[in-house]
Amino acid sequence: MKVNYIELLGQRHPLCLSLSAAEALSEAFGSLEKMGELLDSQDVSRMAKAVDTILTILLKAGRIYAGALGEKLLPELTCRPSDLIDVRDRGAVEAIFAAMRADAGRDVEAAPKNAAAMRGR
Repeated sequence: MKVNYIELLGQRHPLCLSLSAAEALSEAFGSLEKMGELLDSQDVSRMAKAVDTILTILLKAGRIYAGALGEKLLPELTCRPSDLIDVRDRGAVEAIFAAMRADAGRDVEAAPKNAAAMRGR
C-alpha cells in the first residue's frame, strides 16, 4: 500500500486504500463504480455525502497503516471531513482518486522461470 495525504486546516492527513477500506467502500456504495459516479454527480448534496463517507473510510485506513509504519499521527478530526472542505474545491475528490490509483495500480516484473534458456534465444 501507499500512503497519500489530504490537507485539511493546513495539516496533512494520511489516506490509503486497504482491503478493509475497499470492502467498506463497496458496502457503503454497492460498488466502487457506483462510488465513482457519485463523485462526478452534479447534485452537490449527494456528492458531499459521498466525499464525506469516502474520506472517513480512507482516513481511518490511512491512520491505521501510517501508524503501523511508525509515522507520527495528528489527533483525529473532531468533525466530519466534509465540514472542512469548500464545496467548490475539487481537491478532496482529487485526493480520493490519487489514494485509490496509488493502491490500485501495481508494477509487476516477471522473470522467466528459466532465464538461462531465454538468454540463448
